[in-house]
Amino acid sequence: MSRHLYTNSRAHNRRTGRTTGAAAIAVVLAAGLATALPATAHAAGKAEAAEVLIPAPDRFDDGPETVLATGSQGVLHREGLSYLWTNTYNRRTKAVPELDDVAEDMLVHGHDEANRVIYTRPREDGGTDVVRIGVEDPSFTSTVKVPAGYLNLRISGGWVLATVERGDGTHELRVARGGAAADDPVVQLPAGATVGAEPVLLSSWSNQLVIGYRLADGSPGYGILTAYNGRVVPLPVTGEASSFRITQTTVSWFSRGGDGGPGVRVRQRESTAAPRVVPIATASPDSDVTSYVVGDNVLWYEGLTGPLYLTPFAGADTARMLLGSVWGTFLRTEGTGSVVALGRSGDGKNAIRLFSVDGLELVSELVLREVPRVKTADGEIGALSLDRGRLRYMNHLAGDATLHGRAVGTGLDPAEGARLEDFPGLTAGRFADGTDEGLARLLRDPESGRDVLVTGDDPGRQDGGIPLADMNGLGRIVDTSPEFVLYESGGRQYVVDIAHDLVVRDQRAQGAALAGDRLYKSAPGKPGTVNVVDPRSGRATASHDLGVDCVPSELQVSGSLVYWSCASRDAAGVYDTVTHRDYPAPASRVLLGDRFLASREASGDLRLTALRPDGSTGDLGTVTGLKPPTDDDGRGTTWTLDPAAGKLAWVGTDDTVHVTAPQQAVSPPVVTHSAVPATSAGGWNATWWLSKPAASWKVTLVRRSTGETVRTWTGEGSRGTVRVDWDGTSGSGDPVPAGAYTWRLTAAPADGSGDDVMASGTLRVTAG
Repeated sequence: MSRHLYTNSRAHNRRTGRTTGAAAIAVVLAAGLATALPATAHAAGKAEAAEVLIPAPDRFDDGPETVLATGSQGVLHREGLSYLWTNTYNRRTKAVPELDDVAEDMLVHGHDEANRVIYTRPREDGGTDVVRIGVEDPSFTSTVKVPAGYLNLRISGGWVLATVERGDGTHELRVARGGAAADDPVVQLPAGATVGAEPVLLSSWSNQLVIGYRLADGSPGYGILTAYNGRVVPLPVTGEASSFRITQTTVSWFSRGGDGGPGVRVRQRESTAAPRVVPIATASPDSDVTSYVVGDNVLWYEGLTGPLYLTPFAGADTARMLLGSVWGTFLRTEGTGSVVALGRSGDGKNAIRLFSVDGLELVSELVLREVPRVKTADGEIGALSLDRGRLRYMNHLAGDATLHGRAVGTGLDPAEGARLEDFPGLTAGRFADGTDEGLARLLRDPESGRDVLVTGDDPGRQDGGIPLADMNGLGRIVDTSPEFVLYESGGRQYVVDIAHDLVVRDQRAQGAALAGDRLYKSAPGKPGTVNVVDPRSGRATASHDLGVDCVPSELQVSGSLVYWSCASRDAAGVYDTVTHRDYPAPASRVLLGDRFLASREASGDLRLTALRPDGSTGDLGTVTGLKPPTDDDGRGTTWTLDPAAGKLAWVGTDDTVHVTAPQQAVSPPVVTHSAVPATSAGGWNATWWLSKPAASWKVTLVRRSTGETVRTWTGEGSRGTVRVDWDGTSGSGDPVPAGAYTWRLTAAPADGSGDDVMASGTLRVTAG
């Protein structure tokens, strides 16, 4: 199967809802490749081609979840359009097909000890059917037929409360049993108490229902109704109260007035004693409070959402926050009570949880079901870069752009590595790897409107950068090197010395590229000439004659190769500054890698061409299935490469980033430049810059008169820079004698290609 077809099959799966993330990033070994990166793109005799695939990060949020009712052995909840039951004994979830055609507003919310889910269904005769479905035991399924004329049904567990008009504008409260209306108990309210058209049913346990009514003086009254006989025992509630709860053992409510001040009133269900007042520290003096009694503790929260707190009033538990926020709670009334809550904990997980008292009399938490994450937006890759084993890719999600990163290895083949820090708000042309200090990025100064260059791999750094062009408008990063950034804005180019936080060169926009500590630039007055200058001093260090009669408008450099383009003349090529050989190249949509060229054709495919040291070229294949760019180019947005390696990165039509290695006949590593002082008076700071990453390196310092090695420094995993800071002492900590010394650098290439880098020189120590 071709790589193109493989990619498309992944696209179908990902865009139809497969979870993406770290688990979706894989190194794929595809054998027998055809037109999409054929086997010729890899080392001779190699049967497999490595490829790292990174899907664009999609946005996943908590799916819609609602807790609807509870039972002694489970919870009824809705995920999306599905009614589900999750039991509390093994936390398994199953569908409730009997509710498939039931509207959510017809369901009865509350608790049922017999594990029944309940809904109402109007009848043609004006009455109502109350349908009870036994979820755990189908034998509990039944239907209560409430007569016509019973109004505003309130249902809790096995009981139905309704009002009936008396004919004089008043109402009486009845308990509907489903048989003859004459057999239904009429609620016996305290003397002078009345009810309106709508019953007030606040909580229930077994046949005990907490109801509300109006006393003779018009103030609110509350009592416990015994459902099977209609008798009401008033509760000693004074003033406004809320959050009434009844369990097998207690009855409770919240009140801000009366003796004891604001708090939850708790008393034993069958007691006539004054209730215990449990003070709770509310944040607002007039907020709505939802409270429950669980064992010897009050669980409570303010407003529509949490946090959910625990306040003990006896026993061994301690005050604490249980959830950072809640979206719904239900009391399970058996025993000393327990609470089912839908909410988010400190670890960020949204779940349905059960809080109950364990064997130590402490409130423990059981996660019944985590709320599934659902994809809410497709990720879209808008820019990417590849540099010395670091892939950066900008992802668009609902208008927000974030630059993500992934290590893809410094070997010949790409390999999945660690994630890099995310940088929000960066777009194409506004970021680039390649500096000693880490990622270079452009930020906008909100006061002046100027671009500011910030370097480093800390996304939190937003200030202390280098101010750039004194004009409004967004510029772009053209190129980077270990100590320099080439920036372009408003028809001008600026070379920024990031080691000294200075703009060291200002020139009109032209063909230019950075290579180590040198700037390659076209010579406007000398067609076909490329000058090489020291950016800091402006001194010319070399000049190359391309043998053409045009001034290149674009330059790229990789090792000894220089790509040049006179786009207006439709002329271009690659020039080897060492062998003086020329290679043909398209005049646009081209990137130069390590001994290879990638060019985007009119079809949208990428043509890959090897540039051999003998001056010949080779076909490395064609990459198909690229995401169409928004412009006619795509460089840096839908495809890119590492100019110092044989790796290529491109974006597929499904917004998956592919990292491949089409060229493995790469250049050997070299020291591109160095800053090594020739003398030292008690301190020596030396730096060597390599053309590619090193797996390991070693620097030795030898006293010439004796041949003794006085110091050795080693390191691993350098991305291209080796630094040694020496204080003039030997390995034992004693100052070394003054005199002549020889230093030697050895570095092993991380990609394993070519011999080790070797460099040496002399050092005179002037103070011992």
